[in-house]
Amino acid sequence: MAAAEAKKLIKTYFKRISTGDPRLPEMLADDVTWWVPPGSDMAGTYEGKAKVLELMGSGVGLYDPTVPMVIDVQEMVAEGNTVCVQFVLSAKTAKGRDYRNHYHFVFKLKRGKIAAVKEYVDTKYAHDVLFT
Repeated sequence: MAAAEAKKLIKTYFKRISTGDPRLPEMLADDVTWWVPPGSDMAGTYEGKAKVLELMGSGVGLYDPTVPMVIDVQEMVAEGNTVCVQFVLSAKTAKGRDYRNHYHFVFKLKRGKIAAVKEYVDTKYAHDVLFT
């Protein structure tokens, strides 16, 4: 997959995630994996589309659904089947707190779908604002 095509796929992913588009699962490979860092309250490696969608659903549940989540993509670099994205996520938590955290995702693509994601985030800030 060419870099421009890979970036387009990931831009579509972010658009779908931020709008709650029900077609999001179509973008994931059946054997997709998602790694969350050890310091996170949601730490672990989630394997398979069902487990990854469950993770995503539990993450979205931490936010107030009446306030739009804003994903500000600051940088995106693609090479081969890898796309790296630096972004800031701003939202209102389900507990009414303002949330603004910096993320870096590494996407691995396979046959036009997302095959793996590694998520890097300020886990202490996320814990303090989302889980306490």
